[in-house]
Amino acid sequence: SDSKSDTNAESSFSGEHLNLGDVSNHSNNTEQNDGEEGENSEITVAELENSESDVTGTENSKVNEDETVLEMFDISPDLSNGVRKQILKEGEGDEYPGYGDKVSVHYTGWLMSNREVFDSTRKGESVEFSLGRGQVIKGWDVGLATMKKGEVALFIVEPQYAYGEAGYPPVIPPYSPLLFEVELCDWRMEDLSFKKDNGILRKILAKGEGTTCPNDGSSVKVKLVGTYDDKIFEDTEKEFILGEGCILNIPEGVEVALLRFHLKEKSMIYLKSQYAFEKGSDEYDIPPDADVQYEVTLLEFEKAKDVWEMDSDEKLSRAKACKEKGISFIQAGKIRAALKQFRWILVCLEKEPGVSSDTEDERKSLLLSSYLNSALCLLKLEHYIEAIKICDKALEIDPESEKGLFRRGQAKMLINDCSEALEDFEKLINLYPENKVARQSRLLCHEKMKNQSTKDKKVYSKMFEKFVKQDEERIRNMKTETGVWEDKEESNENKLSDSPLDQNKKLYEQHGAVLRDANVVELSNTACL
Repeated sequence: SDSKSDTNAESSFSGEHLNLGDVSNHSNNTEQNDGEEGENSEITVAELENSESDVTGTENSKVNEDETVLEMFDISPDLSNGVRKQILKEGEGDEYPGYGDKVSVHYTGWLMSNREVFDSTRKGESVEFSLGRGQVIKGWDVGLATMKKGEVALFIVEPQYAYGEAGYPPVIPPYSPLLFEVELCDWRMEDLSFKKDNGILRKILAKGEGTTCPNDGSSVKVKLVGTYDDKIFEDTEKEFILGEGCILNIPEGVEVALLRFHLKEKSMIYLKSQYAFEKGSDEYDIPPDADVQYEVTLLEFEKAKDVWEMDSDEKLSRAKACKEKGISFIQAGKIRAALKQFRWILVCLEKEPGVSSDTEDERKSLLLSSYLNSALCLLKLEHYIEAIKICDKALEIDPESEKGLFRRGQAKMLINDCSEALEDFEKLINLYPENKVARQSRLLCHEKMKNQSTKDKKVYSKMFEKFVKQDEERIRNMKTETGVWEDKEESNENKLSDSPLDQNKKLYEQHGAVLRDANVVELSNTACL
């Protein structure tokens, strides 16, 4: 892709390119023209031809004049001629970008007062921003919503839809009408997934009200219409606590998306299987690994109290409730939902010292429980590295934690760090000799190490065989000017009893077992230190 990230787009707007997004103090207060056209607002055919700033990607510094005027159409919401448009090149298909979509554009901008170019991306990369979010001037949000992919269009933008009475010194004077040539290179739906893997995409159908969104723990009422394979599998209203939707078989992706909804918003949410019903749903007759779509409307919500609004007692109370919910989710097999509850305990208590010895002990106990249960969830989700890190935190609170040592040992063994895993299992057995599972895990560690040694032996044997064959081939092909090496076959007396390959095989067979056993002993001794 030739588009930049949002960060790069912002830096180019404020640096190499004009900051089209910094409009909060520019366009909102202008009333001078009251929707009337600015001076010299007409643009001519000759000016465009001589500007060389269309899809060829180049521009002159100034536009010439001619008598033929292009017809511009008013597309401003208030029909004030504040934004006028002329299509130079038709776009593809019948779709248009919507509110919140990420659009990628090339553009050139002129001052209408003197026809001079003040900014252009044509010699560099396109820029990207979210449509309708106020990241660019109002005229752009209006104009780009009318464009198709690949379309090139001219826009005359009056001051009330541009930089208003303030202008953008020193580039744009106050009350300046502007001319833009804009090419819509591409657009995509908004990605709401934390990993930005396009697993949760949103297409806003109807904008919501206000500026507030639900948070984790909010009470929400939603209208859901679920679709799979062009068939509706769910059409209902549901009320639940955000973060606990799994109780009502609501996919994780819908809950993640709702954190970005405004009241009364209606959006299409496109979910990859990992954010929907990854293993399928018997209730809805959805197979494993299926992508689904939801039309979601946020009908009502009541925000939960944010952590920064809580006192110490409220945080402890919230943490206790989260612990109970998390354990019940584990028992129900809702591992991701359980992990979210345990992480809420960390949000409440990790940086909240107790105000008394009693509450401090309770805080540490809840933290330890959260770390250990989080590790269990992470093991089940096969996030082994993260499980090791969370066990480290548990063992900082209680270095002799039976579950902490065991789960860290499990995680290390599962990433084939058997020597480190043995350390945890050995310590666990010394502290809790009756722990039979720890003894079995220690034996399994030794077995994995032996198997790895056998595997290494086969790998090394193949390597030796390959190198010896290469050497033999090289020797057969060698010829010297002195005639020391000849191509004729040697007599039987001069032949070695075994080829170099056979000698190496015998050597490895004689010492391979010793090397393998030494390797196991070395790792075992290290693990016991």
